[in-house]
Amino acid sequence: MSVTAVAGLGTAYISWALRDTEQWWSSTLANVAVAFLLLVPGEFVLTRIRTGFERIEETTNEVRTTAESALESAEQTARSLEDVRRKILDRQRSEHESELDVYRDIVTKLSRETLVRALRKAAAEQVISADGVRSPIWETSLHYRFLVGETDDSLKVSVEKDDGTIVSSHEWEPEVDSADFCQELVLAVREAGEDLGVGLNDPTQSIEQLSEMLVDVTRHRAQELMGHRNTLKRIIERRDNWYFTEKYVIPEKNLSYTIGVRRLGEDWEEHLLGKGWYDAPDAIQFARRLYGTKLSKQETAAD
Repeated sequence: MSVTAVAGLGTAYISWALRDTEQWWSSTLANVAVAFLLLVPGEFVLTRIRTGFERIEETTNEVRTTAESALESAEQTARSLEDVRRKILDRQRSEHESELDVYRDIVTKLSRETLVRALRKAAAEQVISADGVRSPIWETSLHYRFLVGETDDSLKVSVEKDDGTIVSSHEWEPEVDSADFCQELVLAVREAGEDLGVGLNDPTQSIEQLSEMLVDVTRHRAQELMGHRNTLKRIIERRDNWYFTEKYVIPEKNLSYTIGVRRLGEDWEEHLLGKGWYDAPDAIQFARRLYGTKLSKQETAAD
């Protein structure tokens, strides 16, 4: 019962008690009691309204708390997914860099072991031909072919002409260090009559080109969607920015453009010159020597 109701009832009782002795006071108090009692319904309504507002505020606070909790949970989930995504992608990039380091080690840590490791990896992943990979000898018509044994760690480096004719062959024995073996290659080029003179007969330059080619090709093949895994494989040599594989001749400037080895008899020189590829005639003529293909006058390259 509210205070107003108690006051009204109390005043009414006093008015009743004075009805015989103090009629004026009884009448006055009766009026006051009526006033008090008339206020009771309004106070009751106000109390209900106040209680309603309190309940609404309480519900609103609960909704706000629930919403904040849900938002925090969503943000935590997003952070967790992003953390996982970053970790797995970082791991993939790290693995890719470790793979590239195998080929970089040919230059940074040149030894028989690092070269064998790189060649064996490249052959196993069909980056290079199973018959070895060639690297041009700078400003000569000769090439080094690097070939690692299929069942052992034997390593042979041959000096070849454009058409694959072997000029000399050199086995890199385990007890021979890098400098001594490279000197053997220097003498091989000299004996072949293509020594360019002091400071220019440098087999390490060809080895560095080989390392760069393996790194570049591995990057090109790193993602399936790049579309080079099926064409840029089993490479024989990269020469003057053109790749020569077992099946295709591919310009480095446009790796999606492939020339089938079986079609080298066609007049590709004129066709490619029309595209503005002015180094193409030399690349096609070299390819014909490498693959032993002759130009057929009756055939022309298709657009």
